[in-house]
Amino acid sequence: MSDEKAPREDGETAEAETNDVVVAGPASKSSLPPAVALAFVIIALLGVLIVMVLKNSSFLRSNSSPDLSALQAEANALRSEYNNQRIAMGLRPIEGTSEPIEEIAGRVKKDADALVALAGSYQKLLAEKDNELTARNAEILRSEKLRAALTAENSRIQSDMQRALVGASDIEMLRRDLVDVKAQRDALAAELKEVREKMLTMSAGVSPDDYAGLKRRFEETLRAKEFFEARVKDLEGDLTKARLFARSENELLPAAVELFRSLRQLQGKMDSEISSAYSALGVSLGANVVQTLNFATGSSALAPADDAAIRALVDAIPDGDLLLAVGYASETGNVDANQTLSSDRATAAAQLITNIKRPEQLTQAVYLGQTSRFSSRVPERNQIVEIWHIRKK
Repeated sequence: MSDEKAPREDGETAEAETNDVVVAGPASKSSLPPAVALAFVIIALLGVLIVMVLKNSSFLRSNSSPDLSALQAEANALRSEYNNQRIAMGLRPIEGTSEPIEEIAGRVKKDADALVALAGSYQKLLAEKDNELTARNAEILRSEKLRAALTAENSRIQSDMQRALVGASDIEMLRRDLVDVKAQRDALAAELKEVREKMLTMSAGVSPDDYAGLKRRFEETLRAKEFFEARVKDLEGDLTKARLFARSENELLPAAVELFRSLRQLQGKMDSEISSAYSALGVSLGANVVQTLNFATGSSALAPADDAAIRALVDAIPDGDLLLAVGYASETGNVDANQTLSSDRATAAAQLITNIKRPEQLTQAVYLGQTSRFSSRVPERNQIVEIWHIRKK
C-alpha cells in the first residue's frame, strides 16, 4: 500500500456584527475564545459593582464619601482595561467617562451574548467539519482498499497470463518430445525384432565372436527400448498432468468457470458472508464442497488417509459430474512460491482422482493462491485443497 494521506481542510472563518461589534473566529474548537472569557470576567466584576450601587444608592449620591473616589477609580480602571481589550479585538472603545454603569453593563452583556452565540455557531461548524472530515477519511480508506484489491487482482491476472503462456509452450514441447520418443521406441522395437530373427536363423557355422556381438547388440537394443518406453510413459503422465491443471480461467471446463469466479471474489470477506456465499453456490450452480484435504507447511503431499477418503468420494459421484480441486496456501512466505504450492496441491488431489475415477466422470485442478479466508489467526488452516462437486446440468 502506498502511504497516501487525506488532505487537510482549513477551518472556515465567519464574521458577525451586533451593536457595531465585529469578532474574529475562534482559534480552537476545544475552548472558548479568550475575548469571550474576558467578557465573562468583566461582566462578573461589573455585576458586583451594579449590586453595590443598587444597595448603596444613597452612598453613591453622597459626594463626601471617601470610598466613592476609590470605586470610581476602580470603575475607570475596569473601563480602561475593557477598552484596551476591545481595541485589541478590533472593536471600538466605549467613549466618555460619564456613561452610566447600567448602560456599560448592558452593552457588555450584549457583546458577551453576541460572543457566546458566535462561539456556539463556531462549535457547531467545527462539529460539522469533523463529521465531514471523518466521512471523507472513511471514503479515502475505502478507495485505498479498493485500489489495493485492484492492484492485487491485476497482479494475479498478469501472473495467470504468464503461466498460461508458459504452460501452453510446455504442453507443445511435451507433445513434440512424446512424438520423437515414440518414433525412437518404434525404431528400436523394429531393430530388436530384426536382431532376434537373425539370431534364430543363424546356423551352427557362425563364429562365437559374431554370435557374441549379435547378442550384445540385442541386449543394448533391449535396454534402449525399455528406457524409451519408460520415457514415453513419463511424458504421457506429464502431458496428462498439464491438461489436468487449469492455469487460468480460460483453461477451465465450462462447468467450473462460474464457480471459480465466485470463489475468487470471496477473498477478504467476513465469515458470515463466505458462509452465505457457499450456500448460494449450492443453489445457483449445484456446487458444494464434498472434501477438504489438509497439507503440511510447504508440502503438496497427500496424507495416507486422503487416499481412502477420495476413493469413497469418487464411488459416490454420478457419471458426468465434475470434481474440481481448488488449491490454497497460507499467506506466510513468498507469493509466487505460494501460488506454485497451491497449484501443486490441487494437481496432486486431481491426479489421485484421475487414477481411480470412472471414464465418464470429470476432474480438474485449479489454484487460488495464498489466502487467510479460512483463518486469519492460524495460517495452517489455509493450507488446504477444497474438492467441489459440480452436478451435471
